[in-house]
Amino acid sequence: MSPTIKMTSPVNLFFQEAHATMTCDSLSTNTARDKTDMEQGGVAEAAPQDKMQALRDQVDEVKEEMKINVERVVERGEKGLDILDTAEKMKKEAEDFKKTSRKVARAYWWKNAKLVVFIVVVVLIVVLIIILLATGVIPVSASRPPAVTTTIKP
Repeated sequence: MSPTIKMTSPVNLFFQEAHATMTCDSLSTNTARDKTDMEQGGVAEAAPQDKMQALRDQVDEVKEEMKINVERVVERGEKGLDILDTAEKMKKEAEDFKKTSRKVARAYWWKNAKLVVFIVVVVLIVVLIIILLATGVIPVSASRPPAVTTTIKP
């Protein structure tokens, strides 16, 4: 269950303050009326003081809620800044990784190119030797026994 945050818009606060002011004005009017009732022997209501205290309690509650909400907003802002810092670090690390990976790829490309050149040179040498042997440019060996031919006389 996620905590709910009561957000009060500035318009709502304005109307709450206006209502509280109107209530306070009406309370002071009622208090003046109560004094005149008391002077005339009437019974005064104890309710205006209770109403005033209830309003003050309500205002105190709203203040506490707003303090909590402001603290939460500040915490969210700090977390947002931490996330931005982390994102910037990750971006820099990604750029460094990209540069390093290019260097490594280039080094392996050259290593592969050298290997291919070496293999091509060896194959060319082997083919050249075979061609020279086949054409007789390179004598095979002089110790070959002469071919024996048998002749039959009639």
